Amino acid sequence: MLIRATLFLLLFISAQSGFAQKNARTLEDYFAEAKALETKEDLVGAEKVYLQALHVFPMHREIRKRLGIIYQTELKFAESIEIFNEVLREDSRYPEANFYLGLSHLGLNQYVKAIEAFNKELEINPNYRRAHYFAADALLSLDRKAEAIQHLEALVREDSNDAKAWYQLARISRSLSMQAIKKLSLLDPESALFHALRAESYAEDEKYNDAIREYQKVEKQQPDFAGVHFSLGELYWKTDRNEEAESELRLALRQDPNHPMANYYMGELLLRSQRAKEAIPLLQISVASDPSFLAAQFQLGKCYLAENQVEEALRIFSKVAEVEPESKITHYQLAQVYARLKDDEKRKHHLAIFGKLNKAEHEKKLNRSGRALQMEQLDKQQLPQGSSPLPPS
Repeated sequence: MLIRATLFLLLFISAQSGFAQKNARTLEDYFAEAKALETKEDLVGAEKVYLQALHVFPMHREIRKRLGIIYQTELKFAESIEIFNEVLREDSRYPEANFYLGLSHLGLNQYVKAIEAFNKELEINPNYRRAHYFAADALLSLDRKAEAIQHLEALVREDSNDAKAWYQLARISRSLSMQAIKKLSLLDPESALFHALRAESYAEDEKYNDAIREYQKVEKQQPDFAGVHFSLGELYWKTDRNEEAESELRLALRQDPNHPMANYYMGELLLRSQRAKEAIPLLQISVASDPSFLAAQFQLGKCYLAENQVEEALRIFSKVAEVEPESKITHYQLAQVYARLKDDEKRKHHLAIFGKLNKAEHEKKLNRSGRALQMEQLDKQQLPQGSSPLPPS
């Protein structure tokens, strides 16, 4: 009887132990359940799971951090700040705790505290992009634009394709420009500096005629004002006022004979008026200053061809085609070059590429909706002439 009772007791204890092991929950179990609830946007449920986990693992910092993020998402900013501070008192470098603390302060418009927290996170992890974004946001709220620019510039240095950061930089730049114009208008509304600043603002907005009027005032008041001749020449070039463009660009080149864009615009104007020989040295300067400037290379190739320097034209157009193989007009020019060289096979080769690219472009247009074609026509009307990367033959 005693043996049977002992055996029963052992079986009972073993069963209870197995049941306990089966029902014991690991930290990963809690995290998985909470994450599933967060995915369903059941924040109340996720909060309960984290509180349960905290009861079992009371000193675990990651649980508290995640609970703080839930409080933050529920807009319980005071509660989240308290819990993030608890974590940071134990470990001032705990991953992302300073960042989320900064977000909670930002939610309460406590910008100075938010900036302090974001900066602490960036001391630990200088490449934490979100910390840079929100630090810039908080700084802009305090009108500390110069410091905000530093954060945004750090972002575009790391990723030059960060459109959001470029957008913010453009907004700040425009805001600073408007502030400067307003301040100058109060200090001296008739000064050359004020008119030059207004002209630049108009030019950025593609209000070319307004910009020209402002630069003309600058030129009248101060003919040696730095850059005024080039700026006017560029605007005249963009608006097809060729004689005036040439006059201003010549003045600009007297001031700076190596100005890359002044040389390009002047060379392009000379080529237009069939003065290719005069254009060549100007375009050579432009290309030398920026070998990646394909438009200058293309126009230089046309000048060489016009002057019957066929080998030089071939070298230039081949280089452009190598960088931009889908430029149909470059293949057309190469076909002309090979015709001069009496290489019929290569002439046909480039004409075939030109035809293929032309057909593909035509089919692409046909496949576009009528509304898209209307917008394309509108774009052509709005864009200044000469703005395409490879000017037409």
